[in-house]
Parts: sequence; C-alpha cells; structure tokens
Amino acid sequence: MSEQRAESLELRIGEGHDTHRTVAARPLLLGGVHITDAEFGLDGHSDADVLLHAVIDALLGATGQGDIGEWFPNTSNEWKNADSAALLDTVLQSVLKRRWRIVNLDCTIHLERPRMSTWKPRIRNRLAGLLGVAEDVVNIKAKSGEGVGPVGRGESISADVVVLMSRAVD
Repeated sequence: MSEQRAESLELRIGEGHDTHRTVAARPLLLGGVHITDAEFGLDGHSDADVLLHAVIDALLGATGQGDIGEWFPNTSNEWKNADSAALLDTVLQSVLKRRWRIVNLDCTIHLERPRMSTWKPRIRNRLAGLLGVAEDVVNIKAKSGEGVGPVGRGESISADVVVLMSRAVD
C-alpha cells in the first residue's frame, strides 16, 4: 500500500479597487474588453482599465507584493498609455513564480452607463483567459450609481475585486 501525504494549503485574500474619471474621445476598456457602445472612455496614465487595475491590486495584495502604483508608477513615461493586460501579465507571472494560484475572483464594476448585461460574459471570458483560469473561477457584477455621487452622475467608473489565492505548503 502506498503512503499518501496530506497536502496543506496556505490561503490568502486580496482586495483591489480603482477609480477613473470619464472623458470624451477615448475608448472605454473594462477587463481588457473594448466597450464599443460607450461614448466616452476613462482618464488615466495607462489605458485606464479600472477593472484590470483592481485585479492587479488584488493579486499583489494577496501575495504581499505591494500595489500597482509601486510596480507601474504614473510618474513614469514607461507606462504612459500602457496596455493593462500586459501589466496584468507581468504581475501574474510574479504570482505564479511564487506558486500561488487563483481559487476565485469576484469583481464588481460601478458605473451608470453603459449597461453591462451584454458585456459581462465577454469580460468574464477575457479575464479568465488573461489569468489562465476556467470561466467559473471569475465572476463579474455591475452596479449602477443610482444617480448618486460621481459614479451615479457618470463622472467616473470604479471597480472592486476580491481574490482568493492558494498555494501548497510543504
């Protein structure tokens, strides 16, 4: 009879948040998806993808690696108009190198418009692909500002992300 070794898991939770102002004449990117029915985009040093920025911060937080501003400072021309999917990949490679894996990712996008019902499945698929996980590991929710505050007035979009990470402990 072969001896089985019980594997212990280390679990960590990370939280990420980002907010950007809406601006005219810029594409709206959410979760690496170009939202074509938006008449505005987001203001930022990079491509201003609030959802990917929140995912990056959640991954960094769970694995104790700081925050997006430390990795990709908005004071550096190196990151001007950067593709947030590429930034996410850089962070993901660091996370994987440390033997962490994503158990699940729960995302909330706060925006007044456009409506996200048709976009959520595309964002979920794209985010799962970027992270190399099954779609059922990723959840995307969208919440209206109900006309209240900067989100409700359409002045900004924000995103919140919670991630559960695990890794085997020897």
